[in-house]
Amino acid sequence: MPRHISEKFINELLAGKLSNLLRYVRSDHTLDMELRGVEVTVYYRGCKLLSIKNDSFELKPLDKKYSRNRIIPDISKIEEYIPKSKHLIDMWLVKNKKWETEIQQQIVRENNYSPSANHTDFFILDIEYKDKDIGEMDIVAIRLDSTSKAHKARKFRITMFELKQGFNSIDGGSGLVEHYKNFEKFNADSKKVQNFISDMKLVFEQKIKLGLIPYLKGKPYSVISSMDDEIDYVFILANYKSASKKLKTAVNQISGNKCKFIYSNCMGYGLFSKNIIDRELFINMFKPK
Repeated sequence: MPRHISEKFINELLAGKLSNLLRYVRSDHTLDMELRGVEVTVYYRGCKLLSIKNDSFELKPLDKKYSRNRIIPDISKIEEYIPKSKHLIDMWLVKNKKWETEIQQQIVRENNYSPSANHTDFFILDIEYKDKDIGEMDIVAIRLDSTSKAHKARKFRITMFELKQGFNSIDGGSGLVEHYKNFEKFNADSKKVQNFISDMKLVFEQKIKLGLIPYLKGKPYSVISSMDDEIDYVFILANYKSASKKLKTAVNQISGNKCKFIYSNCMGYGLFSKNIIDRELFINMFKPK
């Protein structure tokens, strides 16, 4: 299902009854607004804070599981609803850890909103992507290298990132091997790939228009000069324990040659293209001593 939203939805967010919500999200970088085609979702610490339906523009509050039998704030009063609901999520996360999704949102914050966002090589287009034909992806990004030459040429490339938190997430039913097999299956269907790229191009343009990538607002990047017709697939291993042998074992089960990994640029979650390397080099960097 496409992720870009209708022009009517865009206008409602920019100048209609949803404009107060958009202004709030743009001023609070602990929040992340993602486009979902038939709806828009706002995340806080990787949890759904609220969503908006495309057909009625109705605001839907957070799930009752976060309330712990407390009263969920009135969502019609958005400036009261957001801080109170954030507190409910904070309390819920004390016992229900979601480290991986929190890291996802931190990656969005660093590459889309932080003072360094214009110096990284990627802008985040989507998180928690789910589609029956494509599968699930943690992060979808668009690559635009942070050089004056690249910005002038405006040549872009879509990259899928799969995030794994800790060494115990490497193997098992949702480990590296399964995710990469799903990508290969999707990547073999050129029609699906091109439809996906076209959709992400529209999402990129709409996020700029909505001010969700602040650095690009008012710049000419809403008109993409060139978009590669191939997609990169990269694993992010957050807090991987290098003394573990799980990485080498898992990677040896991956047969495709497009499997890549990214390491951090010193400390932080900024994404840089020069730090994307092939699997053999990555294994050698992080092999057990």
